[in-house]
Amino acid sequence: MYELAISLAAVLVFWALAEWRLALLLCLGTAVLQDPLRKLTPDQPVFFVVLVGAVFVAACIGALARGTALAPNVLFKRYRQLAAPFLTLLLLIIVQAFNSYLRFDNPMIPLIGLLTYVLPFTSIVFAYQLVSRQGELSINRFMKWYVVCIALALTTVYFEFSGYDWSILGQVGEKLIIYDEVTGAVLYPSSGSFRASEIAAWHAMTTACFIVLMTFMQRATFTRLLISVIVAVLLIAVGLLTGRRKLVVELTVFVSTYFILWIVLERGVGKLAIIAFTGAALAGYGWLAAELRDGVSERFNGESVNYSFYVQRSEGAFQDVPSRFVELGMAPIMWAYDSFGVFGAGLGAGTQGTQHFGGGGDIAAAAEGGLGKITLELGIPGLFVMGWFAILLFRYLWRIMQAASRHSVRMGRLSFGLFSFLVANLAGFSVATQAYGDLFVLLILSWTLGFLLAIPALVEREVRDRQLAIFEEPPSIFRPKIEVSSRI
Repeated sequence: MYELAISLAAVLVFWALAEWRLALLLCLGTAVLQDPLRKLTPDQPVFFVVLVGAVFVAACIGALARGTALAPNVLFKRYRQLAAPFLTLLLLIIVQAFNSYLRFDNPMIPLIGLLTYVLPFTSIVFAYQLVSRQGELSINRFMKWYVVCIALALTTVYFEFSGYDWSILGQVGEKLIIYDEVTGAVLYPSSGSFRASEIAAWHAMTTACFIVLMTFMQRATFTRLLISVIVAVLLIAVGLLTGRRKLVVELTVFVSTYFILWIVLERGVGKLAIIAFTGAALAGYGWLAAELRDGVSERFNGESVNYSFYVQRSEGAFQDVPSRFVELGMAPIMWAYDSFGVFGAGLGAGTQGTQHFGGGGDIAAAAEGGLGKITLELGIPGLFVMGWFAILLFRYLWRIMQAASRHSVRMGRLSFGLFSFLVANLAGFSVATQAYGDLFVLLILSWTLGFLLAIPALVEREVRDRQLAIFEEPPSIFRPKIEVSSRI
């Protein structure tokens, strides 16, 4: 099995080198296959988790060889205000990489940290360039194939819950047991063919989000809307078997943000809706923080648990808001500051995966919240630089959505969906980082931002094509000839 995995990875790598425009689909195929292959391989070697990264790096090399620029300055041509915080952040990342190496005397810890910070920047530009060349087709193609492939993979979560004892099922390593404080039940999270239940839950949520996004990009007939709702509900129902309630809350944040943006930008309600959007975002963040303490325990009572316990557990996802917000949103920041001071512990100290290379595991477990992780790795200055960058980026993305909604209904709704997906994941990351250490998850999120940044190019292309269709269309006896003034 080891030889088969290496051979398959080599084929995908060379394919990505030759056809970099297929990189998104090749990475999708790699991500779906790498976890089952790892489970079938003796000792389940950890290098399988980076196979999708190898395929993507090969695609980047192929793109560079064909003259495609992947430097971040490509993005700054439209909005130069982002250059200053980006360069400051990049300098801080480099300094903190040296800080980590000097502190832990282990080069793998800063290298893994560099990978999780630098890879997203490259993949954002990659997605931007891909969409600028291929247009909306590349976005639609990826989302459709993602929904199909991941939906099929998620069926294995149900198979595991049903008692099938296949080699590709189950979590890699020690399986967690969840003690639900609300129902008192002991639950056994199912991960299916994915390496962990956390990853399976994230993909279930993302698939449901993409289905909603694609539905409203087209003309939303009753039949199409009904089918989409049914499929999304089924995906969430399967996702609940992972024992991770956060997917319900993140999907709620996504849907709420999408429709608030639709009301504000497409229907023009104005300031009242903006206030409602802010309140809903804060409430969604609080709800998410409330549910994230999954109650992991070593207790075991030997009794079977039916599906109703998983449903009951999800129903308690919006309780205990104040205490959980403080515990998982703010407390990790203070913990990182008290333990390592203003400048933190250095890059990679709180990154998932460093425990496989002799360090960082206990710290990574303690820095569960995303805000705490940033403080731990980049220090208090990093937290402020990230905030500076996020504010300027939000202003630019807001302009993109405003312009897109004015010129194209389809592009406007696509921008709403992409932005809402990022908001849902930002809320998730800020209080829990487990899934965001996965390379494929990082790639999807950075591709999403790259898609959104490429929306202006898509809108310009659509407007230009619309004007050409008006000016170049031959006159017809069924349609009056259009007179074009010489003043234009």
